[in-house]
Amino acid sequence: MRLRYKFSMMDMGDEIAAVPVGDNSGEFHGMLKVNEVSADILRQLEEDTTPEKVHEYLIAKYPDSTEQEIGEQLASFLNRLIEEKLLIVP
Repeated sequence: MRLRYKFSMMDMGDEIAAVPVGDNSGEFHGMLKVNEVSADILRQLEEDTTPEKVHEYLIAKYPDSTEQEIGEQLASFLNRLIEEKLLIVP
């Protein structure tokens, strides 16, 4: 799986704005407002990966959170990206 669009991220203080850039960016109108964890997920999805690899990355990066908490948040975010047709899943 990977993102359908490349996103440029800008720190806006309390949130991060992710704006599509590149050749096909005109297909997506708007931007994503995400937190730091969601921005980390987006960065991992720039290259083809798996949910398991992203989960492992997040566990290593956020050791104060439980594997279950991370897994639930990751699943929720990935499902939202799929619903919005922002994620290419084989």
